[in-house]
Amino acid sequence: MEACEEKRQEPAVDPRIEGIASSIRVVPDFPKPGIEARGFIFGPPIALAIGAKFVPLRKPRKLPGEVISEEYVLEYGTDCLEMHVGAVQPGERSLVVDDLIATGGTLCAAINLLERAGAEVVECACVIELPELKGRQRLNDKPLYILVETH
Repeated sequence: MEACEEKRQEPAVDPRIEGIASSIRVVPDFPKPGIEARGFIFGPPIALAIGAKFVPLRKPRKLPGEVISEEYVLEYGTDCLEMHVGAVQPGERSLVVDDLIATGGTLCAAINLLERAGAEVVECACVIELPELKGRQRLNDKPLYILVETH
């Protein structure tokens, strides 16, 4: 009897990821005042695809009605996120989606807002991670899914 050697196969890499990575454009001195909400490009289609509701988290004074807010620190100053009161219910499971994780300030603020409302944040997902800024380490062991690391 011959001993058989088990062949290990590497997981298939989605060819679209290379296309995304090669399309990322670096804009010097970005972000600039007034530019925000890039995560909105990704959040609604993901929510639709998984059969979940989409809950917008926005900068101050962008949402109508009663909101709760969370201040946070960024690599270039401080900011605030707001969410509608009653947008999530206690015990609901949440996925936080954003375009980029740098220092982790925005994701941490989003997690705090959702958890203050009683939601369970089960994962975060970003298109781009800037690992040298160590934002992942601020997420209190929340799983983080990313498509592309840039340096």
